Amino acid sequence: MRKLIKGIFLNPKSDYSVEVLNNYYLLIDNGKIEQIEKNIEINEVAFDVFYDFGDRIIIPGMIDLHTHIPQFRAAGIGKGELLEWLDNYIFLLEAKFSEKHFAEDSTKLFFKHLISKGTTTAVMYSSPQKQACEIAFEIADESQVRAYIGLPLMDRNTPEILVQNTEQVINDIFSIAKKWHKKNKCEFVLTPRFALSCTEELLQKVGEIAESDDFFVQTHLAENKKEVQEVKLQFPDIENYTSVYDRYNLLTPKTLLAHCIFLNDEEIEIINERNCIIAHCPTSNKFLRSGIMRANKYINAGLKVGLGTDVAGGYCLSMLNEAMEACEVSKLLSVQNEMHDDVLEAESAFCLSTIKAAEFLEISEEVGNFEIGKKFDAAVFELSEVHKITELKENELLRALMYNIDNRTAKAVFIDGNLVYHK
Repeated sequence: MRKLIKGIFLNPKSDYSVEVLNNYYLLIDNGKIEQIEKNIEINEVAFDVFYDFGDRIIIPGMIDLHTHIPQFRAAGIGKGELLEWLDNYIFLLEAKFSEKHFAEDSTKLFFKHLISKGTTTAVMYSSPQKQACEIAFEIADESQVRAYIGLPLMDRNTPEILVQNTEQVINDIFSIAKKWHKKNKCEFVLTPRFALSCTEELLQKVGEIAESDDFFVQTHLAENKKEVQEVKLQFPDIENYTSVYDRYNLLTPKTLLAHCIFLNDEEIEIINERNCIIAHCPTSNKFLRSGIMRANKYINAGLKVGLGTDVAGGYCLSMLNEAMEACEVSKLLSVQNEMHDDVLEAESAFCLSTIKAAEFLEISEEVGNFEIGKKFDAAVFELSEVHKITELKENELLRALMYNIDNRTAKAVFIDGNLVYHK
């Protein structure tokens, strides 16, 4: 089916710039972009459906590099720092996912809200139960989202109701991967939850699987000071937190490391050498009083940095919100450190959550921005009433969109050119 789309397109580029295509037309054929034109004579173009979005803003479907499906029900709930928050709120919630109907209802709710915020690709943790992970894949597949989902691995330092048998959970990995890895738009991700939750036996086995098979790996790293201290006690013969993962061959170009707030220069160098991906989660880092990651420092050092909502540490599934928060916390950091270089600009944050994330996930030939031949993953947003009646310059449109905190919900979302959500 051929679809003609008209609107104001914000087109992120690999060099962290954003091109504004004001009142352009995109012609979509079988889900892919065939033409991008400023002026089209509609009577001379063959199409089946015409979507005229007028003065609404159209952006590429956004990419969330780190979030938790089962935690969505706890968004904004609880208090305290990471480890006590997990014990007092999150593990109790994840235990409920052993109930099939609860897992199904909660997962459907998660994907409904994820898509409504304009996210079309996400890297996610399921709950630790095999059944809950399989449910996550089933619902992700139905939703059409490009879904990278992992079963959190937890065979020690975990509540008894969630603790996994090491041998059994390895079998579960192979069972789930055989069914879902690279099926349609789904991929299975190897997911040691964090170093504290995994025995050395489990870490070693997962590292072997990562080396032998084509899997992404996701985990948490240096999110909280107490967590870092506990890792040092648990692995006393290993020099630092990052080196724990490195010892077990878990640091690869397909490894996503969430948070990475408290890294020393040696750890930054290891991550750079291994070409890993860092998922910056500023909202969660505020909510759990973890700290502020120096995103610009890492980017300038050559590291791959994207953004993640980290629900429910993060309390919102909107990647526009996450991009805004990344900018705002960087300003606080620049004041604190008296270093202007710490400031992350809106254009950069937008690119981190679109084209750069697509590059890191090795899907930038398909999605991430608007180029001929790419699949049309896109979200349509309306500016606030005050901005709609204001004479905005083209370079102000992105900020007007990103800081429109009263309306984070998309008017329409497309995946592969298919309208999957509209309001």
